[in-house]
Amino acid sequence: MPEKTINEVSRAWRDLFEKGSAALARQNFDYAIDIFNQILQKEPAFYDCRASLRAAQYKRAAGARQGFFKKAFGKASFGPLLAKGQIVVRSNPVEALSIAEQILNSDPSSTMAHKLLADAALAADLPKTAVLSLEILFKNAANDTP
Repeated sequence: MPEKTINEVSRAWRDLFEKGSAALARQNFDYAIDIFNQILQKEPAFYDCRASLRAAQYKRAAGARQGFFKKAFGKASFGPLLAKGQIVVRSNPVEALSIAEQILNSDPSSTMAHKLLADAALAADLPKTAVLSLEILFKNAANDTP
């Protein structure tokens, strides 16, 4: 399935995307994330929506300060979801995309979730989506030198 732009999705999804974009502009990040996730459940190939979702996730995470224990236990709780995503990535890449998005909603800088999303996007023939996740992965790991 090739990626779709805003002009290639139905009018209902465009209107909802505009609502989400307005919520993002007003810095209502939780509402924008909910709207974008709802759209991506029905239109997983909508690239502009996925890019806006990623922006909303990062902006929300930048405004929220988390303690050490919340970060540590939050990341540990994603293990089962990551395992499930890695299992279904070849048989049902759209479901794996959804699983990766669930993880990224809580931790937008999760290395494993971005890898899962990139693998699922390639399996679903969504190369721009895979590149988006790999670019974010590269930016996050720029300070990691061997």
